Formats: sequence, C-alpha cells, structure tokens
Amino acid sequence: MEALSALAHQVIPHSTLISLLTDYARPNDKINRMSHQGELIALKKGLYALTNTRSPSKELIANHLSGPSYVSRQWALAYYGFMAEQVTEVTSMCIGRSQQFENALGRFSYHAIPAHYYSLGLHSQQQQDSAFIIATREKALCDLLVSTRYLRLQSTSAVLRYLLEDLRLDEDDLLTLNTQAIATFIEAGYKTNLLTQLVDALEVLHD
Repeated sequence: MEALSALAHQVIPHSTLISLLTDYARPNDKINRMSHQGELIALKKGLYALTNTRSPSKELIANHLSGPSYVSRQWALAYYGFMAEQVTEVTSMCIGRSQQFENALGRFSYHAIPAHYYSLGLHSQQQQDSAFIIATREKALCDLLVSTRYLRLQSTSAVLRYLLEDLRLDEDDLLTLNTQAIATFIEAGYKTNLLTQLVDALEVLHD
C-alpha cells in the first residue's frame, strides 16, 4: 500500500488502482472495501481519490471528471479573487456536451464551447505535485459571458451594468484585464459582438 500512498493529492483511475493491488486475488473487492471504509472517494465511475491525506484540488478533479476541459467562469474568477461572493460549484468549459457531476467533494459543471474558441487563453497552474488547466482571468470572464443562456447585452452600458451590478465585479479588478488578450478571442469568430461589447466596456472604464 506504500505505492498507493504516493498518489496522495492525485486523481486515480481504476486501472491504476488495479495495477497497485496485484497482491490481492480480487483487487476490485479491495477497492470496494476501501470505498466503504472511507479510504477512497469515488469521484465518478472508475475515478478515485485517497481520503487518508489531503484530497486533490477541486480544479484538478474538474480537469479529470470530463475531458478535455479547463476550469473557468465563476470558479476561475473566484480563484483570481474577482468574485465578491463565495462560489460553491466548480465551473469548467469543455468540448462536446454540457454536463454535471456531483460527488462527496463537490458539484462540477461543464459548459460546451466550439473547439476553435476552446484552446485560447489557457494556463497550466502548478499545485503540489500536479498541475491543472485553468482559464486566464480574461478568458474566464469571456467564457462566462458567451456561455450564459439568454444573456442579451446590446450596448456598452448594458455590459457595464452586468459586470458591476449583476456579477458584482470590482472596477479595480476589471481595470487589470488585458483587452488585447480579449481581442485574440474575438478573432476566433465566436460571439464576436458580445466580446467586442466587453472590450468597449472595459475601455470606458479606462477613460
């Protein structure tokens, strides 16, 4: 079991557990016992985390629950200190279909976007002995805008109201965003009008 303890803070596939439990005639029974005894958390079918040490980060778990995906929207904005209120659901962007997972460590949601827009504005964040993929601050805000259903912002003033009043983002935080980075997202050709309105709104704040 020493080899298993080396996987602390990691997301562990079922196949890895099986390979580490070769001393057991029925390794699946051992996995079930460990789960029932609280030594393992089943994150979803075939995916686990150890519980006798600190659990993997929620960001790392989110990357593994559905892939390809990266952490974004409200959770990423909170990670960067932009959200005034606590965010409890780990929000991610994905290619494919939108979906949700819930396990003992939290609730995880995935919002589908086109592949040509997906790959922009991503950052690998090192944590402990692993790394997870998260949106940059600019991409996280853009992702929130483009993936919010029924969001209709037809003017710069409407975008500003949404940012400052609905999302309760701080003006000083918004002033740190790089509009040139957002311009590269606009070039991808996905919801360009909305993202252009965002750039215009941020430039108004700078004036």
